[in-house]
Amino acid sequence: MAVPIRVMIQMQADPLLTASSYGPIEAAPAVDIANVPGVQLDYNFAPVPLPPSPLPMAGSKSGANKLAEMYSAGEQSTYILRAAVAAESMENFRAKAKDDPRVVGIFSDPLIQPFAACPSGPVGTEADVATLLSVAKLNSLGLDGSGVRVAIVDTGVNLPYLNNRGKNPGFDSALSWGPQSNMPLGNLPVNHGTMCAFDVCIAAPNCTIVDHAVLTSTAHGGSTMDGLLSDAVKSYGVLLSWISKGPGVFPGDQVPRALVVNNSWGMFNPSWDFPVGDPGNYSDNPQHPFNIIVTSLESAGADILFAAGNCGPECPDTRCQGATNNGIYGANSSPSVICVAGVTIDKVRLGYSTKGPGRLEKDKPDIASFTHFAGSGVYPADGGTSAATPVLTGVVAAIRKLYPPGVVSPSQLRTMLCGPAGQPFDYELGYGVVNVTQLLKALGNLPKN
Repeated sequence: MAVPIRVMIQMQADPLLTASSYGPIEAAPAVDIANVPGVQLDYNFAPVPLPPSPLPMAGSKSGANKLAEMYSAGEQSTYILRAAVAAESMENFRAKAKDDPRVVGIFSDPLIQPFAACPSGPVGTEADVATLLSVAKLNSLGLDGSGVRVAIVDTGVNLPYLNNRGKNPGFDSALSWGPQSNMPLGNLPVNHGTMCAFDVCIAAPNCTIVDHAVLTSTAHGGSTMDGLLSDAVKSYGVLLSWISKGPGVFPGDQVPRALVVNNSWGMFNPSWDFPVGDPGNYSDNPQHPFNIIVTSLESAGADILFAAGNCGPECPDTRCQGATNNGIYGANSSPSVICVAGVTIDKVRLGYSTKGPGRLEKDKPDIASFTHFAGSGVYPADGGTSAATPVLTGVVAAIRKLYPPGVVSPSQLRTMLCGPAGQPFDYELGYGVVNVTQLLKALGNLPKN
């Protein structure tokens, strides 16, 4: 039996969908396209509000109240549902959707997986990485991530393991999220996400971890090391709702709130997606719901980092299936994110680090960071662009302690981060290897929080 095709359904605002946006779909019987034979709407997937355009930062001229109003206004938002469609029913399903004025579009909901790598052995240690990142200098300046939330969008985080390894970040259980109810967030099995959280703490030891266990979905019947892109849409919807409300009662809240989002995952092969040119495509389509919500979250004040991927031509992951050209897909290549390549502590690019150009923006990756070192102990080495990304995420979180988005916007910090790397852009390392010393000099002329 053929595996059903997973899709996201973008619908116009509807009072019933609006009312059910924080719980299971109560309005599903009213969604006519779900009545097509071979279509199974996911009744347990709460509709996700999708802003009509990127939201402004709280504290900007539009103001926090206006931002919250835009986000919650049913008349201005569309909603994302998800479904599984039998291959033989897809043509009828899309025809029905085209005739339904409430349906905005049908989009790919591809499988997503962590960019894990299994290197033969580590090159250097966590201490070497800390030295290269000038962590002692950062911490002496008070740049340690205190009060900054770091969302680990991954397989889940195990805080007791981190504590046993000498990392003691804070934890925001209220903002954490998983695709299954009653998940022990913050105490999930030690896996890829725990490695990412450990690597963030190298430069930002006092950050507050937010556990978004997106890569644990069982909706597709797969392993506990993958998920669906619709889970990531839901995750980002939770983060967007939080950041759009402006400062709250939590210690360390700022205007706008400091939030850094780590994404060490992606889509490995175009066969997982609708074809390029199809209106439901993800890899090359800025109008895909996930690409839209990524842009909205960055515009609202979040720093978003994505791994470039492990499909480098010299040593590609087997899941790349030989696709090593132009392999930075979808949100990993968004102009709204920092796309991270991987180098050893000797600043040598690793052969599995995916080269640009990117699909949504050609000039990707943006910058390179350190990986392939002995660190968390989750694996023999913290490897792949999976580790390079949280290493850099920690630097961004550390900086945000005293330079919040109201002082330096995410786009400004992205430019400042890439500029000090000091080399002309290329498709291997972007603008070069992260240089924290030069970044601190660039920030030195700016006011602090």
